[in-house]
Formats: sequence, C-alpha cells, structure tokens
Amino acid sequence: MLQSLWTEEGIVLKDVEPPALQPGWLRLKIHACGICGSDLHGYKDGKIRAGGKPGHEMSGTIMESTVDLPDELYAVEPWLWCGECEFCRIGKVQLCRNGGLVGVSVPGGLGDFIDVPAMHVYPSDPSLTPIEASLTEPFGICTRAVHLADLKMDTRVLILGAGSLGLISAMLARDTAERVAISYRYPSQAEAAMKLGIEAIPEDQVVEWAQDYGPDAIIETVGGHANTIEQATAACRPDGRIVVLGLFSENPTLDMRALIHKELKIMGSAFFGTSEHGPEFRASTKILPHFKKELGVLQTHQFPLSRVADAFEAAVSKDDRPIKVTIIPGS
Repeated sequence: MLQSLWTEEGIVLKDVEPPALQPGWLRLKIHACGICGSDLHGYKDGKIRAGGKPGHEMSGTIMESTVDLPDELYAVEPWLWCGECEFCRIGKVQLCRNGGLVGVSVPGGLGDFIDVPAMHVYPSDPSLTPIEASLTEPFGICTRAVHLADLKMDTRVLILGAGSLGLISAMLARDTAERVAISYRYPSQAEAAMKLGIEAIPEDQVVEWAQDYGPDAIIETVGGHANTIEQATAACRPDGRIVVLGLFSENPTLDMRALIHKELKIMGSAFFGTSEHGPEFRASTKILPHFKKELGVLQTHQFPLSRVADAFEAAVSKDDRPIKVTIIPGS
C-alpha cells in the first residue's frame, strides 16, 4: 500500500508493507486526509524532516483491528498521549510528557492506511462525508483555543489569520460572542469570511481598526514568519487575552511594555485537552455536524493520493488561493 514520505527534495509516494498490529491498535483505510498548516510551513521553508510520513487530519474505516469496534467512519485524534504521566492523570493530556503526534512520531495518514491505538479513534456523525469528517482534527484544535479564550456573550473577538484554523475559530466564536472579526491577506480569504458571516479586515489595517473595536480576546492562527504577536499586543484591549495556536518558524517579536502596561494575558494552545465535559476532541465530533452546510467554504481543493506532490504545490500557491487542501486516496 502507498504512503507519503518526506525526502530532501519534497514529498513522494512509497509502496510499503503494513506491519503487524500492536495489541490495542487498529488499521484504518484512509478515506480523506487534510494537509495541515504546520506541514506547509516546513514545506515552504525547506525544513521538512526527511524520512517522515506526514498527515494527521484524517477519517477512515477499519481494515483490521485487535479490538472489537463497529464498522463505521472514524476520525483520528492524532495526539497520542500516554495516560500515565502526571499531566495525563489530571486530564491535561495536551501536556503529556510522553506524547507523540501522528505524522511525526508514528507514520501519518497521507496514504492508503494508518495504524493507531483504538482509544484514539472516534465515530464520525453519520451525516458527514469522509471529506467533511477529516475536519474533525482542526475543529478540535480550534475548540481548545476558543475554550482558552473564555468567550462570553458580550466578548469582542479578533481572529488573526483567515486560513482554515482562523476561519474555524471564527465560526465557533461567531455563535458565542457579541462580535467577531478576522484579518485576511488575500481577497479569497475575505470572500470566505463573508460567506460565513464574519467581518473581514485587511491584515495591514488590524491595529488601526482595533482602536475603535477594542477586542477583548484575540486568537492568533498564523504562525510561520508573521508579525501577528506584535499585532495582537498592539490591538488587544487592556486586560484582554491573547490565545496563540499558530506555530512559528522563528521567535516572534513581543512588545513587553504593552504586555505589562495593558496587563494582557497571553497563553499558548497546543492540542485538544479535556474540559469539564470530557475530551475536547470528542466535543469536536459533536460540534462539526452543526456546520455541515458551511464546510464547503473551507474545503476548497481535493486531490487523489497519486497527486500528493501537486496537492502541496496547490496548498502554497499564490494563484489557487486554497483554504483547505484534502487528499482522497482511492479517487
């Protein structure tokens, strides 16, 4: 079966023989796998890990299993926490000392199959297609960020970045907070935001615009080489909070004077954790169907597995302006 592999030149497909399953694990046939922004940062910067097998936004059905589970469509929780360390024991699995990410620590889902622990798969809602269900992971990431932002009915929210994570965060905040706006770089991102009923602001006008808007909560979703931390501290209302989920390629500039004088709170958002109602990844499987009619705005491009290299080129293209590129094995 085929599996994507990072090389020094880029990404290729390799024919592999699936290994024997470990106890408690199962093998999924991949039906859809999204390309994540973290993979794109490495791809654009030439900092890919040769020999790595990427992909952690996926849905699939059981091919083989060492445990008894129903035959249905599953989404994979790709952060593999241990369940034994001091953080896992108090429910903070996102901070697991021994955790590993599918696509980094173990082979990922940009291929025909994936092997994962059975405790890390969740049934998808029957109303969702496999492509739609592959958004469960980014919805889980954004569920965590929105929880940390502590939104209220009268909160004013600014999302920095109108990629898939930014738009999803805005969708989740939109149905909770008083007002939600999002910064954008490309006209296609502004168009997507408007289709979702979200106010769109050009990225170079964020600080000036925020002087009147006064956002209480800012969620940063860009990372890479962006100056969004500098923007966030300048734009955030005094006593406000900034949640950072974008992965940066280099240390960003932080205005410590603004941080101190405005008494801002800045917190990172790593992976899905646990709320008072249980795993946040489980929550994302329940939340996702409510947005079914809008998911097409996010999932702009699909490619067969045989064209995975073309898919990465499209994902970073300045012409195609994609939001979420998805690989469909078997298509």
